[in-house]
Amino acid sequence: MKKPFILLMLLLLLSCPIYAVTIGVSPSIINSRNMIRGGYAENMILISTNTPSELWGHFEIEEEFISWISFEPESEQFTISSANPYGVKIIITPPEDTPNGNYSTLITILSDAIVSPERGAGSSVIAAIGLRLNIEVTDVETVMCNAGALYISATEIGEPFTVGATVLNTGNIRLRPTFLLEVYDQDQENLLMRKTFAAKDRILPTTSGRVFQEVEHNLEIGQYFAQLTVTECEASAVLTFDVVERGGIVDTGELMVIRTNEYAYVDQPTPIVPLFRNTGPRNVVAKFKGQIESLDDKSIVSILESDELQVLPGETMEFPMFFIPEKAGKYQVSGRVFYNKKITFEEKSKVFEVVRGKKEAPKLGVIILIIIYLIIGLLIFILIGLIRKERKKFRKRF
Repeated sequence: MKKPFILLMLLLLLSCPIYAVTIGVSPSIINSRNMIRGGYAENMILISTNTPSELWGHFEIEEEFISWISFEPESEQFTISSANPYGVKIIITPPEDTPNGNYSTLITILSDAIVSPERGAGSSVIAAIGLRLNIEVTDVETVMCNAGALYISATEIGEPFTVGATVLNTGNIRLRPTFLLEVYDQDQENLLMRKTFAAKDRILPTTSGRVFQEVEHNLEIGQYFAQLTVTECEASAVLTFDVVERGGIVDTGELMVIRTNEYAYVDQPTPIVPLFRNTGPRNVVAKFKGQIESLDDKSIVSILESDELQVLPGETMEFPMFFIPEKAGKYQVSGRVFYNKKITFEEKSKVFEVVRGKKEAPKLGVIILIIIYLIIGLLIFILIGLIRKERKKFRKRF
């Protein structure tokens, strides 16, 4: 009787589920290099677990580095589950009296006590994982950044316009970016205004943000082009903006692409299709003006001008045209769309190649076809002659 009982108990024990709660963190190592005393760096981490139940946890920091490290959200406690990991920002600020050197510390991420099924009621376990921080402190200040999404706003006459950019501070000091602005007329020939000024806001190291500044001016109503440069980031862009009458509507549009075929043939029409999109709030009347350049000798071989077309707000319109090349070579189309007294940026098509062959091929085919017809006609003529000759012989006999 004892053996069946023992086997039954073993079977029941083996059938009990084994459940181990784990937590993880990504990334598990953070390297903050080239930090200055009193500086700033931030990094996002994601804490996850394998349990579907809500799990409470908290951070433990080595005492020496408590003043260096903070969290955003500020609470040192959190909840997670397998469906809801926890994202938190780790902020590092070395104190002003920190000597230069390399430092390393461990942030321990622990769960609160978990009831352990495999150990039975009344027992508990704690899941834990470590996040390693490596910090380099230096007294060398570094100014570095990346900039994008440069813009200039439209404005009403007499009112300032706004310039701005998105800047990522990759240096180790707080950055207040400097703008260089050069404004040109619609033809981009005459420089009307040149200013240098600092952005309104500062950006902390390792962070990005939108910076902007209002610019006073005495520009008249019209469209203008500008070269805007974020000096520290060595980033620059050519932009366009409008000065409108008070309460005026700003028309905007974009020449998206100039489509051409990859290959064309001498003396055969090839399509040129500029594509324009009306991004403004009202109808515009638009036309494409451009040119075709031979890249072999850098000469202008054709001037293009489309019909005027009405383009509705949000509509994309094609301006189909044709070009008949006279000789083989490589060509490229360039041009702009003119709409409601405004012009788009100049766009260029892909380079396309004009080749010989398509025109000559039909000629050769026609010649061969004529020869075949002549041979067939000659054979028919000879056959008719032979038939007549046989008929004469037949009549003589009878």
